[in-house]
Amino acid sequence: MNSNVGKRSPSPRRNNKTASGRVAHSWAADTGPGLATAGADNDPGGIVTYSLAGTQFGYDMLWVCVLSYPSMVALQLIASRVAAITGKGLTTNMREHYAPLWFYVAVARFLVANTVNIAADMVAMGFAARLLWNGSVPLFTLLLGAGSIALQWKVPYARYANVVKWLTLGMFSYVGVLFTLHVPWSEVAWHALIPRVSFTEEYFSILLAVLGTTVSPYLLFAQAEQEIEELADQRPKDNSSGDEDRTERHLRRVRAQTFVRTALSNAVGFFIMLAASATLHVAGSRLDTADDVARVLEPLLHGSAPHVLGLALIGTALLALPPLTGSAANAAASMFRWQRGQERDRRIAFTQAGLTTLCALSGVSLALLQLNFVKLLYWSALLNGLTVAPVLILLLLLSTKRAAIGDLSMHWLLRALSWLATLVTSGALTAHFVLEVI
Repeated sequence: MNSNVGKRSPSPRRNNKTASGRVAHSWAADTGPGLATAGADNDPGGIVTYSLAGTQFGYDMLWVCVLSYPSMVALQLIASRVAAITGKGLTTNMREHYAPLWFYVAVARFLVANTVNIAADMVAMGFAARLLWNGSVPLFTLLLGAGSIALQWKVPYARYANVVKWLTLGMFSYVGVLFTLHVPWSEVAWHALIPRVSFTEEYFSILLAVLGTTVSPYLLFAQAEQEIEELADQRPKDNSSGDEDRTERHLRRVRAQTFVRTALSNAVGFFIMLAASATLHVAGSRLDTADDVARVLEPLLHGSAPHVLGLALIGTALLALPPLTGSAANAAASMFRWQRGQERDRRIAFTQAGLTTLCALSGVSLALLQLNFVKLLYWSALLNGLTVAPVLILLLLLSTKRAAIGDLSMHWLLRALSWLATLVTSGALTAHFVLEVI
């Protein structure tokens, strides 16, 4: 594919140089909080799942986007800190400190959820292209999937993310929609701060899907790998002392960025859900097709709503696919015990390219089967939701292992918020299972 592969690995975690000589990371670029972050965190599955939750349950699930914020920050900080202290990714740490059965089951579930998510995002790009130009969804899926593979292989993520992120501006149209409607803000505030739970199978299924796209497991794995890479970049070539101080300064910067980007990501999800509640739910409408998803934006954009949604879906998918495939490739590297270095980077690069190709072809097959667009993306989010609780439990147990992180000191509030998120996701998973069996 790339004749320079022996000289410069295009791995999802390997650094590349831009034309100006600045370092650019291939899948976790130092683009900072902004559109790229919001787009990658709210991929097509997220947009559809938030829209579906608002359409079916109105304001009842707004609390997830608000109350999950502290726990999401805490979990990302723990993932970053474990990686920074140990110098190893989460999957490598889990392999070393858990029984093989638990490790392989957890990573296998993560890889399956990631693969389905990637394939669903591929199909979403095909439907999005049809909103823009009409035509064949399988053909659009094939072309855009090939484009994603080419971008991941040839172009550093930071370079193309700075362009693609502008396609996601349409997500902020959900905020504008609310100014065209009468919204009972006091009721919204109540539902945003006070959880309202319906003990039905449908409620807990959608709750798990929302949790799956809000507390995305792949972001925790990607975050950990990025910390290792950035700290390696900052280490002096002469191996001079000061690693501990350098790590602490880096983690302080990570903490500030995490607070901002998580707030932005959760705010986007909140306003998507709120706009769907104020439009489709109030009108008693259903959400079954891509055109239905676009109807949420019609009060503001009128006939342009499908085009704006189409651009946003393509933009968010292109931003999310590299972290998805990159974290999966790194998980595979840990399973097969690939040692860090140029050879590992090349293997990860080919694994990432192979996985993206496989998922693109799977997406074309799914498009040919004419599966329901909304249900496909919802199922991918639900599968992520079913994976969240086991991953969080293993991560938090890992953060308590002295053999793994030595004298790592974790603030009690950080631990409490993380365990709270784990208990909520585990409770939702248990309730879903019980109600499904009953």
